[in-house]
Amino acid sequence: MKKAFFVLATGKFKEYYQQLEKSFKHFNPDEELILFEEKDLPPNDPAIFYRSAPYFAKKLFDTGYDALVKLDSDQIITGNLSHLWDIDADVGTVLNDPSFPIQLWDIIPYFNNGLVILKNKDFVEHWLRLCYSPHFNTYQYREQDLLNILCSDYLNYKVWCLDLTDKIYGEVGKPFWPKARMEGDKIMIENKQVMVIHFGGGWDAADKMNYKIRFQEPVIRYLDTLLKP
Repeated sequence: MKKAFFVLATGKFKEYYQQLEKSFKHFNPDEELILFEEKDLPPNDPAIFYRSAPYFAKKLFDTGYDALVKLDSDQIITGNLSHLWDIDADVGTVLNDPSFPIQLWDIIPYFNNGLVILKNKDFVEHWLRLCYSPHFNTYQYREQDLLNILCSDYLNYKVWCLDLTDKIYGEVGKPFWPKARMEGDKIMIENKQVMVIHFGGGWDAADKMNYKIRFQEPVIRYLDTLLKP
């Protein structure tokens, strides 16, 4: 199986990507991490940032990849992610920040686009078609809303939600970061290990990637060690 993680990072987000890359390689030294930059963007498509996940996933599937994980650049990886390849599903998803509720139709739960496992090329092509259809501008969160529709009971794709396990993979842990603690070299929230810290909060959030105001001192010291130059 040819597989890779991929990220789009342009402008200021390249600074965020440096922390993602460093933490990712610390825990996943043997995994391929592909960075897409300004030079990889299609011309004359100002909305590409809101449909970039299926756009770049389609390109990678077309070059021979069988499985992909899309990551947002404003994340710190805090565990080994190689087990993500083992899910038996067309798509793997993560939950949205519960302190920022989003309602789309009657779809529950609502998934975040920060980490998506893609193992079905037909799913990716379907997602991309919707992102270039008249439906695209109908929804506030564009590709993320369309992802949720595709992952809902209205369609027949097989979906696996990673956050409904004993681990946390993104924004769902955000409200609980102040209570996170260290158990050895694991960051824990209650009885769940934090695998990914996803800051989210929009493009220009002033405190994006500033973990030192989010966590208690033991976790801060651990992240300092993980991200040191």
